[in-house]
Amino acid sequence: MNAPGVGRGLPVLRPYQAEVARVLLRMIADGEGGSISVEIARQGGKNELSAQVELYALLMGAARGGNAVKCAPTYLQAAISRERLRRRFADAGLATLVRSAGGALHCGAASARTLSAEPGANVVGHTADLLLEVDEAQDVQAEKFDRDFRPMAASTNAP
Repeated sequence: MNAPGVGRGLPVLRPYQAEVARVLLRMIADGEGGSISVEIARQGGKNELSAQVELYALLMGAARGGNAVKCAPTYLQAAISRERLRRRFADAGLATLVRSAGGALHCGAASARTLSAEPGANVVGHTADLLLEVDEAQDVQAEKFDRDFRPMAASTNAP
């Protein structure tokens, strides 16, 4: 597999980003589940890596369907992530493949939803079968994640 971001106008990932992207995309493609933690220094491209993995996950799930869920410590951070993903579709020349509906971005039968992990946020009822992501995990309360987000992937084995 070529490194994500190569060609089509996407920013090229740095080697350490591409290595993580390959692992995550393999996990998604193989449906192997599991979890990994990625720590990248400030301004090291964590959000770019995340957006490109989400883009590829939606493209891989477009025909068969599936849901990616990303939680962020605040609603604003979740909104920024959603907009970054939309821009990556445009950068790749695929803007016509993504549409916004029901608070999610959709590509074919796949969708990506970004949710606030603030303590009072009501997020129950969603399912993640393509990918469950936690942005800035150190700022998300463990009990909030365990109660509201972890169950989203429990029956689907989503990475």
